[in-house]
Amino acid sequence: MRPRRAVFGVWRCGLRRKYLPSPSHETSPSTSLMSEARIGVLVSGRGRGSNFGAIARASLDGLLRAQVALLVSTHPEHGALATARELRIPTLVLTPEPGAESSRWEETVRDTLLERGVGCVALAGFLRHVGPALLGAFPRRVANVHPSLLPSFGGAGMWGQRVHQAVLDHGCRVSGCTVHLLDNRYDAGPIIAQKCVPVLDSDTPQVLAARVLAAEHELYPRCLSELANGELRLEGRRVLRAQT
Repeated sequence: MRPRRAVFGVWRCGLRRKYLPSPSHETSPSTSLMSEARIGVLVSGRGRGSNFGAIARASLDGLLRAQVALLVSTHPEHGALATARELRIPTLVLTPEPGAESSRWEETVRDTLLERGVGCVALAGFLRHVGPALLGAFPRRVANVHPSLLPSFGGAGMWGQRVHQAVLDHGCRVSGCTVHLLDNRYDAGPIIAQKCVPVLDSDTPQVLAARVLAAEHELYPRCLSELANGELRLEGRRVLRAQT
């Protein structure tokens, strides 16, 4: 059943959700839209949403060969929502209630993504743990971008400025970003691709973060395009490109 326009309510599972479908996406996922690869993007908190913006614009420009079918946010003031409205991308604001089971939130998100015909999922500044409901529905099709060269400077609690401060504290001469598949551990899934940037003597965490973020905007949409179009295969922990 399709979500109603501009619905806001409190559900028994302890979730508040608000659908903001775009007029430009009124066609049912069961019709012609299914001919194009479709991705869903998850964000949390009150971030700026720059990675979502890079993904969405890469889709419109044809650099990402997939349609962004849905943006899911845990907070109604996340910056990505303004970008989605501007680009007429459907959104779902789903705020977990304090004390509610995280599995119920994830099941609702899973069901909505499947309703929209989504084939793979991208985390873009999503700091919540992803559990079996999503990983099971999208096996090897949930991706994340991390602001370091994993496996260095990853894991629980390593996000944002903490990562870049740790890179500087360790005296690294190179940093970068990593796009990886998700498993049930933080930042530990198979690596799809990495992009390096230099670490300069004059760098602060903020300056280094901006340099790494620019690399993320370039790398992440390209990897998502490959993932959405079935161009990747997994051998052990190695992600390989399909032979052409």
